[in-house]
Amino acid sequence: MGIVILVIVVATASAGGAVLIARRSGVHLTLPLPAASTPATTTLVARRAVELRSGAAPDTAIVTRLSAGTGVEALGRSLDGTWLAVRLQSAPDVVGWVPADAVDGLREVNRLPVIANSGTLATPPSSPASTVDLPDLRIDAAASRNNRLVAVVVNDGPGDLPTPILVAVNDGTPVRIETKAGEPLRAGERIEAIVPGEYVQLRARVSLRVQTEPASRETNTDNNGWSGIVEPDQPNNLGIARAVADGADRHLLVTVTNDSRIPIRGSITLTVREALPSTTLLGREVRDVALEADGAIDIPFADIRPVDLTRIAVRLSTDAIHDAVLADDSFPR
Repeated sequence: MGIVILVIVVATASAGGAVLIARRSGVHLTLPLPAASTPATTTLVARRAVELRSGAAPDTAIVTRLSAGTGVEALGRSLDGTWLAVRLQSAPDVVGWVPADAVDGLREVNRLPVIANSGTLATPPSSPASTVDLPDLRIDAAASRNNRLVAVVVNDGPGDLPTPILVAVNDGTPVRIETKAGEPLRAGERIEAIVPGEYVQLRARVSLRVQTEPASRETNTDNNGWSGIVEPDQPNNLGIARAVADGADRHLLVTVTNDSRIPIRGSITLTVREALPSTTLLGREVRDVALEADGAIDIPFADIRPVDLTRIAVRLSTDAIHDAVLADDSFPR
């Protein structure tokens, strides 16, 4: 990371202040300074490790990192007083913004002059420096944890990412994944996060895409996609729990249960035939089901009545899951 080099300080009495222009690796930071009649600086000390940023917001580029105890001089504040424009005592040409609660020694923040220009980085469109200190998200892998989909996200960029991280599955709506509470995803760090509402029912190809919120807060979005095979790490199972003669007309009623740890969604088929030696088809029901873990659904066969349970064979089939227990897919057993 290049240091900030002071280029020029121009005093303008009519404007009631001055402008500090600092140049850093091809980008420049502009901070209007207080008038000469106002005490220009207040000496402060960083109470914790903190990033010195190019603007009064947590998602602006990092100028440098300050360790606890670093001395700085306050030049001004944001309009709401939550951010301070400061320069390093040890390197007065290094300027930027820190949260007001990250420093000690400030008695009255409202006595500092308001710097309306937040001092965000201004970079010519042709300059490659616009990617300085921005994060770069990439999905390294995807896996199954208790049959819930897990995305492994890496920050390959030089900058930290304090904004939310979103993941879209199979071109669906992006959802926010959980990160370390109160901490950004640091440069070079990786996280393994469960994707809310996404489950692994069977071995299949999955496409993922990661993004920041807003989506433009990283150096490169071309590497945000991932596609690969993910399979369950725990068994899933749909089965026939019972087949009974139901109601006054004693029609056939079949109950299908989800014995998986996760919700199961998809199409199932129940086929009813005469028992051996005959295999005459008596009825077939195809249903799109959404069964919660340990959930059940009753499927009636109104035309099979009165049913003789000793003379039928019921079979369950589905491509929605990798069925771990085939023995409970038939009745009688």
